Amino acid sequence: MRSVQVVAVVIAFVGVALGRVRATRAEPERGPSGVPALVAEQSPAEKSRLLAARAIALLKQAEDATDPNAKRQLYQQGLELANAALELDEQNADAHFARFATKGRLLLLDGASPNPLNLMRLNRDLDRALELNPNHADALAAKGGLYRQLPRLLGGSERKAEECLTKAIALEPDHAVGARIELAQLYFDRGERERAVALLKKAITIAERDGKVRQRNEAQALLERYVGAIREHR
Repeated sequence: MRSVQVVAVVIAFVGVALGRVRATRAEPERGPSGVPALVAEQSPAEKSRLLAARAIALLKQAEDATDPNAKRQLYQQGLELANAALELDEQNADAHFARFATKGRLLLLDGASPNPLNLMRLNRDLDRALELNPNHADALAAKGGLYRQLPRLLGGSERKAEECLTKAIALEPDHAVGARIELAQLYFDRGERERAVALLKKAITIAERDGKVRQRNEAQALLERYVGAIREHR
């Protein structure tokens, strides 16, 4: 059961950035995902950036899709784009994060056993994204989730979790809904209940503004549970 929770929380952070495809140089044509189209004159690195942005845009579409078959198709397309981006430029941190995120979603859809081997495979791209860009907010949020959820024998660390999640929020203070939800759980578990409540309230406000229904509902459910626990404790 613990390993199921570990994979679930890591994959939950896929949604942290899906509504914010990173900006690239403007082009006259745009693909179906709203990302500028590739042109022959672009360098491999430029093409890689655009493909990674498309992969993240497809992840956003898959998140919002209600049909399971449509979700799978979008995730598979996103994975193909992430792989293509990395073939062009292995040093593309966004492409590594996109591949991590998409593979994780497909694992959940396929019902794959959430064992340490699967976690290690996912973690390779996550670690590479952070190696290439230590300030990658979404990768930091996902890594913080891993540190919080994993047992110590598998690398879990409350201190490292707090460092990653706090940094993710500082890098994108007007977004970072998932990081706030995860950090709130860390605070609540160690008895800092008022701090947890404050983080969840902020997460709900941002999620409502950005139309992140799933994360808004998750934060609201936690907030109600935590407020109830605080009242009982008093």
